[in-house]
Amino acid sequence: MKGFTTPDKPVDIAQVFPELAGLERTTVRLHPRQDAVTVRDSSLGGPLLWPAEEAWPVCTVDHPDERPLTSPEGKRLQRRREEILEEKRNYEYTGPHPLDGEYAELETSIRELRRAEFADDPAASLPMAPIAQFYARDIPELPFPDGTDVCQVLWCPTDHEPHYGPRPLVRWRNSADVTEIRAATEPDREFSDEESLPSPCRIWPERVTEYPHADDLPSAELRARIAEWEKGTEWTYYEHLSAAPGSKVGGWISWVQYPHWPECGRGHRMDHLLTVSSTESGGWQSWMPLEEQATTTFVKQVWYQLVDGGSSGTTIGLDEEFDATEMTYWGAVAPETVRERVVPEDRSGSGRLDLMLGDVGDVYVFVCAVCPDRPVGVEFQCC
Repeated sequence: MKGFTTPDKPVDIAQVFPELAGLERTTVRLHPRQDAVTVRDSSLGGPLLWPAEEAWPVCTVDHPDERPLTSPEGKRLQRRREEILEEKRNYEYTGPHPLDGEYAELETSIRELRRAEFADDPAASLPMAPIAQFYARDIPELPFPDGTDVCQVLWCPTDHEPHYGPRPLVRWRNSADVTEIRAATEPDREFSDEESLPSPCRIWPERVTEYPHADDLPSAELRARIAEWEKGTEWTYYEHLSAAPGSKVGGWISWVQYPHWPECGRGHRMDHLLTVSSTESGGWQSWMPLEEQATTTFVKQVWYQLVDGGSSGTTIGLDEEFDATEMTYWGAVAPETVRERVVPEDRSGSGRLDLMLGDVGDVYVFVCAVCPDRPVGVEFQCC
């Protein structure tokens, strides 16, 4: 296999909206496919080039823990948290609660105190799982610190506060310094989330141009004009013309929910390092590789309204014609409402990472390329 090729976009959106010029970014789509990989390969979920003299990392912090804090400050914070929770229980929702900000600060303070109070008795001690390894020869776009040529990403495969997703760790190293290799510690299957443990995959890097998610656009006025334009076309900006879906390095983010760009401890906005996705799917006309299209079975999805109200749908073969007179179980079909579109029969992603992060979620890993120590951040979003 020589790799994968993303189709040309059905519309040059920057010609339709010139304000997008200059906002384009290059992302590296990874196109993971299950395969045998070694520590000398770039991979997702594969073995890491880990030095034998370096202990395998273990996560001991921010696991769900119901034990109460015992210090005076901890007790005070917990009492205040309960007071706010009681107020929120009796709150008739008309928007965000006025104490939401204080509650978030309390959660952060309690979490930090818990780390200190239970440092010698963590709720769990879990081996980190290998998630990604990228050699500079394959993905030179990464912000490799001087003297390094390997980027390694691991995570703790269970939910962590405050984002309730895996907690990542990023290491940069010089491959020439590694002579003897340590094998990964087996995951703790009892406490790990199996759907956060990826299958080893070879990657097939491909550079593509993408544009910001709609909520990352510079103005509400531009978003409104794009939404109005969508009414006269079969294409949507989010699904077909903006940020690439799936696992990728750099570029814009195809947010599942809404943008959240973290800052490092020095106040620098972090850059998108890596998206690890539950699915590689997106608007297939724009994002399904040509090589995959050639081996995919397509069908027609049909939607329609019922004469007596309600709606329904069905799937038929590409060569079949929809017969409204046969669809009578739920009532008569209003023929003028019938809509069809061609879709892949199955995009479950067999042979890929085998991840299911929450409800078809993504983990976004960020890095500060300004700070020499390359601090990282994380955001987890799901449907």
